Amino acid sequence: MRGAAGAVLAGVLTACGATGSPGKPPAATTATDFAARDVEGRTFRLSDHLGKEVVLLDFWATWCEPCMAEMPHLESLYEAHRAEGFTVIAIAMDGPETVADVPSFAKRHAMRFPVVLDEDSHAVSIYNPKHAAPLSVLINRKGAVVRVRESYNPGDEELVAEDVAQALAGAL
Repeated sequence: MRGAAGAVLAGVLTACGATGSPGKPPAATTATDFAARDVEGRTFRLSDHLGKEVVLLDFWATWCEPCMAEMPHLESLYEAHRAEGFTVIAIAMDGPETVADVPSFAKRHAMRFPVVLDEDSHAVSIYNPKHAAPLSVLINRKGAVVRVRESYNPGDEELVAEDVAQALAGAL
């Protein structure tokens, strides 16, 4: 299904903070598993969460200003809904020149959800082939990609919260 997920997401724009609109992939787009190292050095596997939780994959980078503006809202959303079976996975797209900054950045900003280093760009190639930042991919409890949102503008957090609530209720 790797190709199917990539094809669904192929239409997103590339610029950090570019204006984009939410996209709803075709029905039955199944999430594709990947593994990567988290900031603690442990192996993270998406498959450990698929079918159990509503998952928001957030593609971001330390150099992306809209990503930084979005992060506190994602933290609030995570804290508000994690007991209901919701998690945020922050996937850092930093390259060789800034990837070493990600663990200290996550600690400094008290990011309590998993922060993953996509050093080989495997997760990006599956879900975000154009390297848009930020880009969020919402996966329901059935393991289906139900919403893709590119960029962040003030007020977007309300739309994301609505999508998460619908996914938690089984409506997405």
